[in-house]
Amino acid sequence: MKLRMGICVGLMVQGCGLERDWQGWQQASQGEASGAAGESSSGSSTRAAEDLPGEASSTGPDGAGSSSGEASESSTSSSVSSSSTEATGSTTSGPGSECGDGVVSGEEECDDPWDETCNRCYRDRVVFVTSKGYNGDWMTGFVPGDYDYACNMHAALAGLVVNNQRRFKVWISTSEESAAERLFHSPGRYVLVNGLVFADSWDDIVAGKLENPPNVDENSETQNGAAWTDTRPDGSAMDGDHCSDWTSTQVGKSAYYGFPFELDSQWTMYPDPAPCAGKLALYCFESP
Repeated sequence: MKLRMGICVGLMVQGCGLERDWQGWQQASQGEASGAAGESSSGSSTRAAEDLPGEASSTGPDGAGSSSGEASESSTSSSVSSSSTEATGSTTSGPGSECGDGVVSGEEECDDPWDETCNRCYRDRVVFVTSKGYNGDWMTGFVPGDYDYACNMHAALAGLVVNNQRRFKVWISTSEESAAERLFHSPGRYVLVNGLVFADSWDDIVAGKLENPPNVDENSETQNGAAWTDTRPDGSAMDGDHCSDWTSTQVGKSAYYGFPFELDSQWTMYPDPAPCAGKLALYCFESP
């Protein structure tokens, strides 16, 4: 059995002059949250962009420090376009025989032969692992009940948010929903920020047919630490209380995690759980 408890999450966030995009998304997100949430303590408000460190540091599942992953090759980042599809937790059927005629029709999301982000008439969806690690109580620092806030915050800082739209969901399981129930099931490709294909479809992801490991963060940098999931390879939830639904670092509590550099089942479920006091990254999937 591989001993990887010392491997840690690299922390690196680069504002890249995108403060305006981040602030616009943050204001829109907070506006929606204030209308939907009845209570939100001032201590549990959103974490400001400046809270994210500018230099890489890392902490593994057991709290021990180690080096972060090497920077990935510079490559063309995957463009993120909007989609009219709003279904969550369901897989759409394939496009009709009109796919390839250059006209978007029926269930097609795109149909441009020259569009590299359009495959089989479905657009690519972006996947990344966060550049910042979080303790098992990571939900206490964000909008109450909003499990996807962290992913959209990282995406906004990196310029992956378009028109202030919340485009990303975290690959995480809770006592109410598994990751498979939370995320959109696209027939199209899932790609990393550097343009490499993670998997050809949702069905391939849950079948374990991965093309490249998901170890690229929102800034297109390589991260070879670990990420909280509490999720099996098929997207179903692990047993347990998921660090009290990601609000606890209590001694004795633990949850499962994965290694972003793996292509087998361990990308989402290493056999041994980590203490909730550990600091790990999160996986973020564009959805829908």
